[in-house]
Amino acid sequence: MKKFALGDVVNSDKGRRGVVRAAYRSKEGQQFYAVEKDGAMDHLEEHRLTPAPRVELAA
Repeated sequence: MKKFALGDVVNSDKGRRGVVRAAYRSKEGQQFYAVEKDGAMDHLEEHRLTPAPRVELAA
């Protein structure tokens, strides 16, 4: 089961924040995600990503 959905904001283990644009499995069955950051795509393993904290704005 996928941990993240398309459009989720995530942080990588390198400290970069991006948006999940695609999810896929490798031939070995490992879950990968394509994460967009400033127009560039990173392809990262699921264990290298964490959900980004949501920021609540005051009314």
